[in-house]
Amino acid sequence: MLTMKSIDAVRRENLSAVVAGRCAGNQTAAATRLGYEKPTLINHWLTGRKNISTPSARKIEESFSLPPNWMDGEHDASDIDLMMKTPDGYLFAELKKPADDRLSDTKATSPQRIKAAIAPLGVSAETLASVAGVGVDIASKWLAGDGPEIDLAQAVALQNTYGVNSVWLTKGKGEPGVAVRWNDEYRPVPITGWKPIPVVGMAQLGDDGHWADLEYPVGHGDGYIDFPSRDKDAYGIRCVGDSMRPRIRDGEYAIIEPNHPVEPGDDVLVRSKDGRVMIKTFLYKRDKKVHLVSINEAHPSISIMEDEIEKMHYVVATTRPSMWRPS
Repeated sequence: MLTMKSIDAVRRENLSAVVAGRCAGNQTAAATRLGYEKPTLINHWLTGRKNISTPSARKIEESFSLPPNWMDGEHDASDIDLMMKTPDGYLFAELKKPADDRLSDTKATSPQRIKAAIAPLGVSAETLASVAGVGVDIASKWLAGDGPEIDLAQAVALQNTYGVNSVWLTKGKGEPGVAVRWNDEYRPVPITGWKPIPVVGMAQLGDDGHWADLEYPVGHGDGYIDFPSRDKDAYGIRCVGDSMRPRIRDGEYAIIEPNHPVEPGDDVLVRSKDGRVMIKTFLYKRDKKVHLVSINEAHPSISIMEDEIEKMHYVVATTRPSMWRPS
């Protein structure tokens, strides 16, 4: 129930504004819009002989493209004048603003933002009151752009139900919509596949920019690296030297997945049949020749015949020395 005026008086004043603004004061035209053959009921409403029932108020709002519950709210003259000039209903962007005839979100009140975002959804005052935990009278005022400021708990309740940004509702900051509407249970996706990756050797920079491979015998190694990998044959190589900077630093470990397919642009560990070992970026293969580019631009790109390569394995990542664990 409204505090200053009865709901009947408010609806009567609003109907008078609608008839004057949308029908140039012609009660017959207003009756036609509402589907009545004669203006008798319109006249009785305006003169107070009959009260405007809630279903009739909703019908007036629908027939004249007014926001839900607009008939139940008290409006100042400028708001009514703006509404009558807006045939398609109340739009937040059409509120008056000091500089460009548009009211900024931060200067609007939270009830005005509620009206802009929620009233067009056709939410009734009763439903809004139930969601926000307030009285129907306050909800009616909110839908009319009036009433007390909304608090954070109420704004969060509206956000969870209608997807309206609670920060925007309370402060006018950010966007009205939110990406995540529901407060779902936190269920993170676990990272699986962690396994000890054996370090099988060391790659030492040579004077020619190639690496000398010092592999350990099968079944032996120099500790392992904690790393997630689904490749059962994954292994690690300790990198010594600065030829791979800044991609790979001295003392870091390269994690190799030999069963992972190699595509252009991937980093690869290549071992040629003459013993050269290097980590390069695979460019392409043409005419049975593999073209590789050096990660460190100080070293030139190279091309190797496919039949001269003993193995070319995918480098999935590099890790810091702190990831190393003893056997």
